[in-house]
Amino acid sequence: MSIRIASKNDLVAINQVIDVAIMNWPLAERAKRLIMPVLRYSDAEDLDYYQALVWEANQKIVGLATWDISRRIETVNGKANLLHGLYVSPDFQGRGIGKRLIDEVARRALQSDPSLDGLLIKAERVAVGFFESCGLTQLKAMSVEDYPYQFWKPL
Repeated sequence: MSIRIASKNDLVAINQVIDVAIMNWPLAERAKRLIMPVLRYSDAEDLDYYQALVWEANQKIVGLATWDISRRIETVNGKANLLHGLYVSPDFQGRGIGKRLIDEVARRALQSDPSLDGLLIKAERVAVGFFESCGLTQLKAMSVEDYPYQFWKPL
């Protein structure tokens, strides 16, 4: 198993991981089908905007993490990069891959900008338990406009 930076040639495999991960969520089938197009990376330009790491097993992408490399977000905890997406194929979940991907994103984000204080994660409701199990701090919404499931990983 290995982690590497994704290339534009990985886009189809990345979206396949997103699709199978979403289809494993405890939601109605119709909701899953509606969510998938929104969460997929639509074209290779998305990988210019986001940095993507992929986890490979047997030369197949089974997990990925993407984060916004171009924008710093000011939070109550300090400056952050946004962890945009984290997906692991269901057959590989429960093996620590998601947590290791988060840790690697954190390491690389801090390496690229030592002034960062943390990673901000805007999680889907179905992933709240996962981020809590990783020891991340859930941030309280400061207003009704705030995203309801935000987490913080200090760097």
